[in-house]
Amino acid sequence: MKKTKILSLVSLGAFLLTTSGCTDYDFDSKYEDPSKVTQVTISNLMVGVFQKVKDYDVYEYNRFFGFDSQFTGKYAQTFGYSNTTDMYTPGYIPAIDGQWDNVYSALAQFRKLESLYKEESAAEQAQDEAFYLAAKVQLYDFFAATVDVFGDMPFSEACMLPLTNDVGKSYAHYDKAENIYKTILDELKEIAPRFRSIPTPRNFNTQDFINNGDMDKWERYANSLRLRLAMRVAAQGDLQTEGRTAIKEILENPSAYPLIEEQENNILIVNQKSGQLNFTAGHGLGDWVTNRLASGAIIDRMLGHGNYDMTCNDPLSGVYVKGEDDPRILLNFNPVKITNQNTGQLDEHRYLGTDLTVADELTEYYNSQAQDEVNTSNTGFSQITQKGFFWENDKFDMLIMASPEIHFLKAEAYEMGYGVAKNEAKAEEEFKKAVSQSITLYYYYDSVSTGENARRYNAPTAEETASFAAAKWNSTEYADKLDAIIT
Repeated sequence: MKKTKILSLVSLGAFLLTTSGCTDYDFDSKYEDPSKVTQVTISNLMVGVFQKVKDYDVYEYNRFFGFDSQFTGKYAQTFGYSNTTDMYTPGYIPAIDGQWDNVYSALAQFRKLESLYKEESAAEQAQDEAFYLAAKVQLYDFFAATVDVFGDMPFSEACMLPLTNDVGKSYAHYDKAENIYKTILDELKEIAPRFRSIPTPRNFNTQDFINNGDMDKWERYANSLRLRLAMRVAAQGDLQTEGRTAIKEILENPSAYPLIEEQENNILIVNQKSGQLNFTAGHGLGDWVTNRLASGAIIDRMLGHGNYDMTCNDPLSGVYVKGEDDPRILLNFNPVKITNQNTGQLDEHRYLGTDLTVADELTEYYNSQAQDEVNTSNTGFSQITQKGFFWENDKFDMLIMASPEIHFLKAEAYEMGYGVAKNEAKAEEEFKKAVSQSITLYYYYDSVSTGENARRYNAPTAEETASFAAAKWNSTEYADKLDAIIT
């Protein structure tokens, strides 16, 4: 079935993108729509790859209506959901198919770009190499993420039909997921340092709507992506040795393999507020209430007294305690108030997430009686805050890779001894950097938001953030430090 999809995709002229038809000058004057240009160029095809990968990069409708909220978010428990017979069945299958379709649209664009590049003279290749490598890095990020979902996929021979016109050979075989990962890991090692030496094309900064032609950021992106993928295979499996070797090489040679370690290194797409790069962060959360419910598992990790539980005797159940608890919860979810069945008292300012272990009768009571304290028209479990730091914040950049993730990866590598000597002191240092940078990033986007629910809370001071990170690391709840790092 998937092979048929790929064939039909590329047979319909998948060299070029189909877009929404927006002609906003601010965008189109810089990034020509590849489906409307009269000349197929390498720079235009790079934009074509970016446009298709953009659907994975941005926090837009498909991500938050169907893919994250109803599929991967359930398994990761990052989104709340109720106990139903079909709770692990994606609620909107087209969103799942869409990721498969988009990755092959991007690959088809890249195949054409690559074929044109290989036909060029050495001088022309030198001038166009930045387009070629940047497109490959973005494609590989998307493709690896898709492999994480689907496993084995057509890769090495996929999307060749428009180039060969050989229908007989167009049914590409499925490459093993491990082989795809190995190819990407090997190529990223070669790609990253090239950004230091290759010339910057004249129009690269105008065509590159991700890093605006910044070669240093592209190098850091490639290295950081390699580290991310290496960490995914370092624990076990056929690529364990390759993964650990890559980790060792990167972490022990920071000058040779610079990473995204500061906020200014973050890889992102800036919201243009018009044209084809006009995004609404979290678009799709609003369609179904079930898309935006808080997860009890997440709240348990963010609050020392855990998710609200009416049956327990803890008076601080579900309550945020400043200086002890994760200040990011204030920006993520709305607190609720509810009449406690056991005491008859009104419990206020509680964070209440879905919990599959709770009896159905109590779940129904929570769902019908809890009252949202921010959006008073909402009843039931805590919901993702609307018009605040993220959802419907038109100043929220579309983060592709950010520095907190890299520090969490480094913390895990040092804690587990993946490729490098186990070093808990370094793991703690990287963990604290990750937590601090993440909190800073959250409150930055809250500070620039114009939404009515933004800036309700003061950003923690550097000392408060450091104190929270230290308390988290030293908590008896996390005797296994890896448990602290990955949550």
